[in-house]
Amino acid sequence: MRVHLKSGHLRFPTLHSLLERIRRHSRRAAASLLNAREGYRLWAPSYAAETATSVLDDELASKMLHAVPRQRLLDAGCGVGRRIRDIPEAIGLDLSVEMLAAGGAHNVVAGDVRAMPFNSGQFDMVWCRLVLGHLADPMPAYKELARVCRPGGYVFVTDFHPDAVTAGHRRTFTAPDGTVYEIEHHVHRNHVQLAEEAGLVQIASCEAAVGPRVQQFYTRGIGLKAYKRDLGLKLVCAFLFHRPGNAPDR
Repeated sequence: MRVHLKSGHLRFPTLHSLLERIRRHSRRAAASLLNAREGYRLWAPSYAAETATSVLDDELASKMLHAVPRQRLLDAGCGVGRRIRDIPEAIGLDLSVEMLAAGGAHNVVAGDVRAMPFNSGQFDMVWCRLVLGHLADPMPAYKELARVCRPGGYVFVTDFHPDAVTAGHRRTFTAPDGTVYEIEHHVHRNHVQLAEEAGLVQIASCEAAVGPRVQQFYTRGIGLKAYKRDLGLKLVCAFLFHRPGNAPDR
């Protein structure tokens, strides 16, 4: 059997076209890394109520805050406001107006955790959960968290665990068109130092790892093989701080 190939029927890419394809691919890859404002703007329409990370974050909050007063609560970086929806007198703040709109909560305001529109000492409990990792320099945010917390009050901070980043985990989401985006994240191993410089005192710290509580998210997402690989991997770290001083008379 003979096969005859006619000249001109097969075309091979030139070096120039190959390089151009590589450049286009590189531009697409770079475009998938977004800052927090742009990332949550795109994520807002399809933002899930819970993720493996948020479930572990809630688990740490329940464990560490069950006996801590919160008559005047601020959730700084509240996202859609899910955590405070059923808490009377709570206020949420988030940089993304799209996330606030998606949540539909009425006790929220738009703002930056590094310059919050609140009076000093306005809250007896301040949350800042899974937010500070989006900031290259969280020190201004820590100063604000301490400022709006009353003397004698508490500040609760959580973050994506450095071990998760080392293991290759990233803070990503999938847009409705199937595009996977990564939101910028900065690893901070010095939360306690930063908080102390802002005038806070550490009371407790804790970590939460991959386990049966979040297996369902692996099953629906990246699979049981990944779950078995990550079993025991720390995903979230949490810190409870106190602002020294006497509480003012009410």
